[in-house]
Amino acid sequence: MRKSAWAFAFCLLALLETGCASAAGPVPQSVGSLEPTEASLHIEALADAPPPAVEEVVETEDVQEPEEPDEAAPALDLEEVRVLRFEDVPAEDPRAGCIGYAALRGWMQGVDGDRFDPDGFVTRAGLMTVLHRVGGGEVSETILISFQDTDTDAWYTQAVSWAVETGVASGEADGSFAPDGRVTREQLAVFLYRFAAQGEAPTGGLENYLDGASVQPYAREAMAWALEKGLLAGIVGDTIHSLLPVSRAQLAQVLTVLAARSEEEPAACALAEEISPAAAESVSRARHQEIQEKVEAVASKYGAAGVQVAVIEDGRVSDAYAWGWATKGSDRMTPDHKTRAASITKVGVAMAAMALYEDGTISLDESIGTYWGVTVKNPYYPDDPVSVRALLTHTSSIPVLDDDASQARWAVQDRLQSGGFSQTRPGAVSSWRYNNYAYGVLGQTLEIASGKFLDDVMEEHFWEIMEIDGAFESGNVKNKDLLCTVYQYGGVGRSLSAMKSNTRRYSPPGATGAYFSGGLTMSAVDLGKMTALLANDGRYEGLQLLKASTVELMEQRCASPLPDGTWQALGLRSQDSLYGRNTLYYHTGSAYGVFNCMSYDPETRDGVVVLTSGASGVKDERGIYAVCGEISRYIYNVIA
Repeated sequence: MRKSAWAFAFCLLALLETGCASAAGPVPQSVGSLEPTEASLHIEALADAPPPAVEEVVETEDVQEPEEPDEAAPALDLEEVRVLRFEDVPAEDPRAGCIGYAALRGWMQGVDGDRFDPDGFVTRAGLMTVLHRVGGGEVSETILISFQDTDTDAWYTQAVSWAVETGVASGEADGSFAPDGRVTREQLAVFLYRFAAQGEAPTGGLENYLDGASVQPYAREAMAWALEKGLLAGIVGDTIHSLLPVSRAQLAQVLTVLAARSEEEPAACALAEEISPAAAESVSRARHQEIQEKVEAVASKYGAAGVQVAVIEDGRVSDAYAWGWATKGSDRMTPDHKTRAASITKVGVAMAAMALYEDGTISLDESIGTYWGVTVKNPYYPDDPVSVRALLTHTSSIPVLDDDASQARWAVQDRLQSGGFSQTRPGAVSSWRYNNYAYGVLGQTLEIASGKFLDDVMEEHFWEIMEIDGAFESGNVKNKDLLCTVYQYGGVGRSLSAMKSNTRRYSPPGATGAYFSGGLTMSAVDLGKMTALLANDGRYEGLQLLKASTVELMEQRCASPLPDGTWQALGLRSQDSLYGRNTLYYHTGSAYGVFNCMSYDPETRDGVVVLTSGASGVKDERGIYAVCGEISRYIYNVIA
């Protein structure tokens, strides 16, 4: 090993053991822009590829004597840290202090002028650049990187070269480095362990975490070390979620805690003390058996063949329950089995619409003819656009057509440009008609506008990140072995073979709208994750996947209630004083024998998802399927 590499290792050991040295260089006078390429840290992972592996590097060079560590840098002034501001990190953001600290240490910088992009995802190349700075920015003597997907003159070349030299990182078995690959939590733990621990082994394991067994073998020791040191205190609660990507703000928090633990740097110590625990205690888990017994009693009361339930507390899926059969006589129901969501599909379509709205791909208020390439206008109200917003709120004035009406693109386009609309004003509450056909048109519009299948839109913005296995066509889920038979009350509504064979048979995107009113298929746990995202103002496990303002827009009620006293929002329904809560947002669904309901309380960030098969479809006094309503009411009371 080169002398400089051993000097680096010695410095880190001294830093960890005595706290007398700083891993950063001089405090910068101002916060400048990051390299142009790093401004796009919010990138997509390679399609259908697993997270990049982090493999061991074998050192073969001679061992040299270590050098003495540098003198410690002066401590930062906490007030100076607190006043540092980026335009996208307001003072009230609890992450602001750690972001300011990482910036003043010179470890992380802005991505575009005065923006920090706190919710952008950290890439492998970006993390190597940051760790290189934390390590002092040592100049690498090996600037030629032999990875097939890296450049020798890229902004990250020095950092990646340094990381490979020092054993912090290495490439893939296929000769790639994946510089743009998102860094997962377990990868971050491994990189930090190699960077900072220098052989220091953890004293405990991962057995105290609900999903500790799911951490991959290569990362288990590193993850145990990172958790033991408290480096992930603001990210990990009782569940690790090891494959979730890491945001830039989360990395700033981790680096601040690292400085507090290893250097005992005063400002870092003060900021580390302010980091809130990642998760509160779960009431539902504490009363799991009681809730399980209630689920079983209600399922039996309404004759269900199978039931799945997911509970959301404080914006997280906290517990799940199951009863009965996924397929009678052969496959017991679990919370992870996949069934038809029915009309809850419309919430998924609405989330896709809001993601594309955030991207600037669609407008909520322009005529959808903009995307179809034809004139779409209600001849009775030519100045009122038939818009995405009108489709989301069932006020489009598109006629409510039967299920046998063709939803092929050519047939839909003919109807749209022929002026065959009802004599109601587009967008007016008085025009509200629950309209499955119009939601098919909405799904097609989104596919045409984006040039992508809606499954891919959801995968890109939500499902891959949240580890959700879902599809708008049941046969397109990844794990078909978890599909359920759909039972009707006293019979079979959709056989298991039909569920498995229902795959996408159309191309290109927008060719049909057949799946967008009720085809979404996933488990109660996965639908619970989507519900948790909405309940938590677009944030999932610390990752902002939809802006809070976008979720607020999605929850915006129409100007007046519907005739039955409920309210329509953008893809969601809403009622007040429901199940003991001031306001609940929800959606129900029924098809082929499933009776389902998802709901959440935006004030408390709690929620309940109930998916059933084969139960009676009788409704309660609030118009919700009683089998779902009784379970939901009980759980809301318990977790209150």
